[in-house]
Amino acid sequence: MADYQKMYALLCGSIDDVIDGLEEIPLALPYANILKKALLDAEELYIQTDNSGVASES
Repeated sequence: MADYQKMYALLCGSIDDVIDGLEEIPLALPYANILKKALLDAEELYIQTDNSGVASES
């Protein structure tokens, strides 16, 4: 079975590294902001999801 927690952590870590670099490039800043919002949205969904993979109700 796939280890989604490890995949999530690997992907989010890499995206975070790329965001840091993009924020140093003025023309890339809008794209960095899009990635940052997606990363935060994914993190929120990850936190709200219980171990069965079902999002809990807030």
